[in-house]
Amino acid sequence: MNTKNRSSNPILITIAKVVIFALCICLAYLILRPLLGIILGISFWIIRVVVIVAVALLVLVLLLRLIFKIDILYRIFGIRWPK
Repeated sequence: MNTKNRSSNPILITIAKVVIFALCICLAYLILRPLLGIILGISFWIIRVVVIVAVALLVLVLLLRLIFKIDILYRIFGIRWPK
């Protein structure tokens, strides 16, 4: 008794699966491309704002320390930087 199914060709099924997979990847790219652009644009602006605020605070702390001898970090957090 032979258990092998001779009616289906495994190479043709594999090729069909690869073609369907490639078409699904192309479709997902077409659908998600605008969404990816929006997400990257929003994250770019968020990172830019965070960097600008961090640099502004660092410059403020350094200028207050150098010009007015005010240690704002010690007044707020109770720590000295640098030690």
